[in-house]
Amino acid sequence: MQRLTVLSFGGGQDSTAILYKLVYDKEFKSKYAPNDLVVIMADTRNEHFETNSHVHECRVFCNTHNIPFFFILPEEYASGDWKDGYVSFLEKGNRIGSKCFPKTCTDNLKIKPIYKFLEDYVHKTYNTDKVGRKRAIKEFASKYGKIDVILGIAKGEEKRASTNEESPHVWMRSSINKVYPLLDLGMNRQDCQNYIDSVGHIIPPPSNCILCPFMSYQELLYLARYMTPWFNKWVELEANKIKANSHVENNMGVWGKKLLPEALKIAESKFGHMTYSDLVEYKMSHGHCVKSKY
Repeated sequence: MQRLTVLSFGGGQDSTAILYKLVYDKEFKSKYAPNDLVVIMADTRNEHFETNSHVHECRVFCNTHNIPFFFILPEEYASGDWKDGYVSFLEKGNRIGSKCFPKTCTDNLKIKPIYKFLEDYVHKTYNTDKVGRKRAIKEFASKYGKIDVILGIAKGEEKRASTNEESPHVWMRSSINKVYPLLDLGMNRQDCQNYIDSVGHIIPPPSNCILCPFMSYQELLYLARYMTPWFNKWVELEANKIKANSHVENNMGVWGKKLLPEALKIAESKFGHMTYSDLVEYKMSHGHCVKSKY
């Protein structure tokens, strides 16, 4: 019998729909988390205010329904320059996230910290003999079966889902079972929004870092207009990176060879007609972390 289920919580619409289904849908709960359930979210220190507010509400919701909810901080479970969060990582090394680069922030600020925390949680909660190097997770799996980790990837984002066998880590292949309920049920992003609304909760915005390089031109326009200090900070970070790497042949910015001020001009030319309400409506229906694979 499967003993432990972990909901990897991102604070957005997909994982929120799953959380509510685990509470309100008995059949869903019986199938995907028949026994122990824990919810874990890793903070990047660059979440939107609306996301943080929603996460607080979800923590209260989980407490009401006796579900352990852990909001883990990068200084506790991230490594190296990532320990102070995403923006600090960029500042410390004159770095910039770019559409041209591999997306490493999700791995270092979300995936690795969650599994590092999970090892501590399993060790303390189930009294495993060993801890460190995922030995507690492996010991738990040998006693109770693999840990099911639920991931909020919706229909239409199938490329983000990975099989258990794809992991390069032996401990993960032997101890973790990745589960994608939304794909099983054929639920897309709109279906998630509809479900959240149907059970009487406010639909949160998609969860993504404020300075995610994979945002669209519309989201860049919103950032520049309505979160101007953050846009200016991004321009500064990009300029520092370009200057520090002036000797590099392919010295790319966030949008590649186009730097942020030029990208903003393109955004204005294409979408400058969009009002605040238009942009908010767009943001509510478009997550941009589709490069992240779990």
